[in-house]
Amino acid sequence: MTNSLRTNSVLRRFHGISLSLLFSLSASSAADCAELSLSSSSAKQGQPIEVTYKADSAEDEPTFTFARQTYKLFPSPDNQDGQHIYKAILAPSLELDPGVYTLKNDNASVKLKVLDGKFQMRYLTLPKSKDNFNTSPGEEEAVNAAKETCSPQRFWTQDFTRPSKARTSTPFGVRRTVNGKFLKDYFHSGLDFAGGLGSPVVACAPGVVVMARTGFKLHGNCIAIDHGQGIVSFYIHLQKLHVAQGQQVKAGQLIGRIGQTGRANGPHLHFSIYCNKAASNPSNWFANAIK
Repeated sequence: MTNSLRTNSVLRRFHGISLSLLFSLSASSAADCAELSLSSSSAKQGQPIEVTYKADSAEDEPTFTFARQTYKLFPSPDNQDGQHIYKAILAPSLELDPGVYTLKNDNASVKLKVLDGKFQMRYLTLPKSKDNFNTSPGEEEAVNAAKETCSPQRFWTQDFTRPSKARTSTPFGVRRTVNGKFLKDYFHSGLDFAGGLGSPVVACAPGVVVMARTGFKLHGNCIAIDHGQGIVSFYIHLQKLHVAQGQQVKAGQLIGRIGQTGRANGPHLHFSIYCNKAASNPSNWFANAIK
């Protein structure tokens, strides 16, 4: 090999190493400037918290992972000092074991301590016709599709409104033993309001109706409202519906009437707020809600 060829070969290798080093330093620099942070370093099972992601440059649809689930991050209007800020809301699943978990994406990570919700145990006796979780054809698919709704805009700017003036009869997260059998995988996914038959039910926050169905075997007549960024409220066992799918609603607007349709052992409203497909404690939304 001539000296000229040797020189060219060395230069090519040096150039390749330089480019690799440059790309490595660029990636490292981006990671050093990115930050994931939480509104609280710990959360009970079902307690919503806000995740904030800061980056020096705009990113196209950033995400993070937590407990084997991927969450979307949405652009926030309050950018600071030239940084691009993205936010999301999550609630540790009721089924998630207490412990320390890592939230992370390609550029940053942060740890969250999940605390035991210490939920109550209730003992129920139900007739055989109600002692099951049987659903109508297409019911489970329709409910799951509503839970998975994740539109980019937050429609709410205030604390959520209680959907009924009735007293709450069953709290969030309750475990149940039915007819002497402990339901191992069951957690009460919301609050029950013990209102009289036909009592008014109102929307807890502004949003768009993504499900308004009647005759379901398990959920009965029910409504789901998308409040944006993965927050979806459910109103179950209704007597009547006063809204239709696709309709925009305001906080406090009449949407239905308390009933006992579906798997209900008496008139009541089952009310849930799902946070990126995980049941969250509605009480956390009625006061000091994430906005």
